[in-house]
This record gives sequence, C-alpha cells and structure tokens, in this order.
Amino acid sequence: MKISVNKVNLEDQEVHEITLMNKHGMEVSFLTLGGIITKILVPDIEGNFENVVLSHADYEDYRTNKGYFGAIIGRTSGRIKNAQFELNGTKYSLAQNYGENHGHGGLWGFSGRIFQFECSTLDDNASVKLKYVSSHLEEGYPGEVLVEVVYSLNDQNEFGINYGAVPTADTLINLTNHTYFNLSGSFEESILYHELMIKSEKFAEIDDTSAPTGKLLEVDGTPFDFRYMREIGEEIKDGHPQLLIGNGYDHPFLLEREASPKVRLAHRFSGRVLEIESTAECVVVYTQNYTDNQRIKGGDVLENRRSVALEFQNLPIGKNEVNKENSIIRGGERYSANTVYKFKVEQMNIQ
Repeated sequence: MKISVNKVNLEDQEVHEITLMNKHGMEVSFLTLGGIITKILVPDIEGNFENVVLSHADYEDYRTNKGYFGAIIGRTSGRIKNAQFELNGTKYSLAQNYGENHGHGGLWGFSGRIFQFECSTLDDNASVKLKYVSSHLEEGYPGEVLVEVVYSLNDQNEFGINYGAVPTADTLINLTNHTYFNLSGSFEESILYHELMIKSEKFAEIDDTSAPTGKLLEVDGTPFDFRYMREIGEEIKDGHPQLLIGNGYDHPFLLEREASPKVRLAHRFSGRVLEIESTAECVVVYTQNYTDNQRIKGGDVLENRRSVALEFQNLPIGKNEVNKENSIIRGGERYSANTVYKFKVEQMNIQ
C-alpha cells in the first residue's frame, strides 16, 4: 500500500491532493479541500484502468464546485425545507441556497472547507483521517463540531468512508459524499445504460422544491423499483409525477437493513461492477439531471445524465421538519456512519 501527497496550487488556499494506491494498481485521489474525491482508477475486464468518477478540468473549479463533485457534504446533506428548523425551543435560520430551501450544508458547507489530515498504512490497508472543526453557528447550525472522516483503501479493491462527528451542543448532523460515477470511464457516455440495483421497497416523495413531503411510497409497480438489476434509463421518461418533478431520479430510497449489498451498479461493456455496503438509512440517487456548462477532465462540457450520484445518508429534512429527529445529535454524543465501495470486474452477457 502506498500514499502520496502533492500540493495543489489554488489561489490563497493551501490544498493537498492525496492518493491511496494498492498492489493491484487501484488508486483513489482526493483533496484536503472538502475531502473532494478527484479520481478512482479501476480496471475493466481487459485490465484497462480508467477514472470512474466525475472530475473538474481545472483544480480552480473546485473552489466553487457547483455540482459538489466528490465532496463531503455537511453538516447536513440534502435539503432542509424553508431553510429553517427548531431545536430545543430555539429557531435557527440557514442559507437559502437551493431556492427557498437550504441544501448540502449551506453556502460553503463542509465541501468548501480545508481539512487537516493524518496518513496511516498497514500491510493491506492505507487510510487518511480528515479533520475539521466546525464553529458554533457556522452556516447557522448550533454547537461546535469536531468532524473526522476516514478514507481507506485495501488490497481487495474496497474503498471505505467512515464518518465521525462530536458536537459540543445539540445540533443537526447528516453526512454523505457526493461522488458521481460512470463505470464506463468515459463521461461522454450516458449513465442511462448502466444497470442498477437498490435494496429498497420504499422511496421518499418530494415536493416541487425537491424537499421530502414526509410520505414514503412503495416502489412496487413504479419506475422506482430497482429491487433487481435493470437499466437506469429503462423508465426514466415514464411520465411518473415524481420523475417530472426531479427531471429524473433525485430521490431518497429507504434501504433494507439486512440486505447485502445495499446497492449494485454495473456497466456491461467494461465489466466494471460497484457494490456498496452502508450503515446509512437511505441512499439518494441523482441521475445528474442538470448541468451548468461545467468543464470536466478532458476539457469537454458536461452534458446531462453522464453520471449518477449515490449519496448514503439519513433521510433529509422536509415539510414540517419531517425526518428532523433522524439528524439530531446531542451534545457530547458521537455521530458515526460507514460506507464501503467494492469494485469488481465480471464477464457480462452483451445482447
């Protein structure tokens, strides 16, 4: 196992890019800015290595990172309806950075913060602990929070993310990572031909601002039924009201607790497979339904639906503060969550 650390030239910020490498040639690279994952290099069925995560063409673009490419999201992920909440009798106002709602931790969130880091290697595992102290009322949230996120890679081609946080006072914490995947290794290829499985029988209904309404809907008989492997694009243009609101999939799926793996993504032609285990309550599946003329690695302008984000988290907060209890962490208590991404290659039938 190897770890390399290189300084990245970003104006007025000291940022490092750290790369974890295993004996099979798999690499995971990320920035100390927002813990942003810039590269996951894995082989296809013929042994060709390609980057399967969406990356900006220029490091400077990570300073704004409108699409949250690869970033740690916090203090809370997803949207908070009307950008406000009440806790212990006190009302807190947050930035309205998603229309009338608060999204992905605010104007900067954790995705725009510089993390300190500590590296560690064992025989078959390399890891980096990213640390950040979020101050009281940062982005409007109460309490100071010590955040520790550990990225690890082993020789079984498993990349792990372990989230930990301890607040000094009662607050909201719901962390995730916002990496976008395309297992073909080419972001000129649509994500709609990837096959997806989600061990979920219910998904969260969203309103016209993409915030949860509080209703959990059955996937059975709907385009949201991914209990068995099928193409992402098979029913994405079905006309289902929830797909029209999101312009595609942008919904939390409630995960079955005992299922393993929780999510499976596969690309038939390359043979690449990603299986994901997580302690999270749900996964938000976002089929990159919008873009903002962002340039990606290679210099191309990103088009819609060239990747899929799989965001493992607790259910986001919606109408009438629904699901808020899932994100409350008491002062002195520890928030923890764990997600493992297992990369494989398999020979698949091509029809």
